Amino acid sequence: MNSAHQQFLKQGHGKTAPWVDLANSEEWDTFGKPTDHLENPAWPSFFLRQWRFAASARNAPRTQLRALRAALRHACEALAAGKAIPGAALRTLNSAMNVAGRQQLVESQNGNGGAPWTVQFVPAVKGWDWVLAQVARSFAEALAGDGARRIRICRNDGCKWVFLDRTKGRTRCWCSDKSCGNRDRVRRARAREKGAT
Repeated sequence: MNSAHQQFLKQGHGKTAPWVDLANSEEWDTFGKPTDHLENPAWPSFFLRQWRFAASARNAPRTQLRALRAALRHACEALAAGKAIPGAALRTLNSAMNVAGRQQLVESQNGNGGAPWTVQFVPAVKGWDWVLAQVARSFAEALAGDGARRIRICRNDGCKWVFLDRTKGRTRCWCSDKSCGNRDRVRRARAREKGAT
């Protein structure tokens, strides 16, 4: 694994789901300065390798990736605020999942937890359209059950990291308690001290 890939992992990419990585491909440094990882040739390569997508990183459709990222961001912002996904974001997500292909019955090599057969959707062409479809699908699957109520955006306005709150009571506020959470506690403590003087 090269150093760029290690750095992306260290920053928190490649751990939850493809949709989380794309949503966070525009990353803020916790002080409000953004970095667009889609401008970095190493990021699409990392993304494809991490999620085992078959496509060429050199042909990454940055315009389509940005459009899907914007839709994911709008959807996450709405869901985190307890609102419905905006219509335009929903249309973009559904459009991304609309790829040609067919259903196929496949015998599982690992037994799939006791189920020897699975139904898979096989795309007519594997490439970036399929990657975009898989990213949108990973988001759609995250919404199943109570997943929509677990989508959060870091409370630190200088961060904006999208994450899934897996705590039992869905009480997590920050992407990281050690960085953004600690910074928020220090800021509030200083404000209290200032108010007391």
